[in-house]
Amino acid sequence: MERISQSDSIADFSLGTIYAEGKFGTGSKTSIWSSALGARLHLGNATLTASLPWMRIRSRSTIFTGIDATPVLVAPNTSAVRRTTDGFGDLTLGASYIIAPESSPIEVELSGRAKINTATERSGLSSGENDYALGTDVSGTMGKVTPFVSFSYRFLGDTTAYRLRDGPAASAGASYALGSNSFLLASYHYSRAATRLVDDAHELFAGISTRIPRSPLRVTSFATAGLSRGAAAASGGLAISAGFGGHNGR
Repeated sequence: MERISQSDSIADFSLGTIYAEGKFGTGSKTSIWSSALGARLHLGNATLTASLPWMRIRSRSTIFTGIDATPVLVAPNTSAVRRTTDGFGDLTLGASYIIAPESSPIEVELSGRAKINTATERSGLSSGENDYALGTDVSGTMGKVTPFVSFSYRFLGDTTAYRLRDGPAASAGASYALGSNSFLLASYHYSRAATRLVDDAHELFAGISTRIPRSPLRVTSFATAGLSRGAAAASGGLAISAGFGGHNGR
C-alpha cells in the first residue's frame, strides 16, 4: 500500500482494510482480515507516518503482526484446530526522505520503519518484540508511466519460542496515470520467510487509485495473487484517505 498511497497534501489520514486467504504452504486454510488507521505528515521532502491495525486471524498456524500490518507467518500447523484470534496489532512508525534532483527524472526515497510491540505476545497477534526495516525506492517518470523498484531489509525480534530470520523484501513495477487524479499500478513483490519452517513469498499486485472530484478524499482498491507456497493464494483490499493542506483537488 505504500506506493499506491500517493499524496500531494500536507497531511492525510486513512482507513484501509484487506482480506487474504490461502494455505500459505501449510496444508490448511488460513484467513486474515486486517483493518488499519493511518496518518501521514509531509514536511517538504520528508514524510512521517503512523499506522495501527485491527486484525482477525483464523488459522492453525502461528502468525504475527508485521511492519505496516503485514502478516508474518512464523510456523505452520501449530494447533490441532483452526483458532480465531482478533484485536489490535502492533503500531508501525515510519520516516522517509525523497531525493529528487531538478535536472534528473529519477527520484530516490530513503525510508525507515519500526514496529512497536503495542500488542503483547500473549494476544496471539504479536511477537512481543520490536521489528525494524530500512528501505530504498527508486522511480522515474516517463510520460504517463512511472516504473519503480524498491528494496528493504527487515530486522525481526526473536520470540521466546522462535528465532526469526532477518531478511530482504523487494518490489518492481510501474504506475500509469489515467489523468491528473487517477492512476493504475501493477507490481511483483518478494519477501523472505521469517523462519525456515515456511517458504518465501512471491506475489503479483494490481491496484487503482482515484481522487473524488471537489473533495479531499481518495479511494484506492487493490488485489494480489500468490505465486508461491509462502504467499496468500489471493487477497483484496480497499482504502479511503483524506488529505488536508496543499493541493487536494478542490
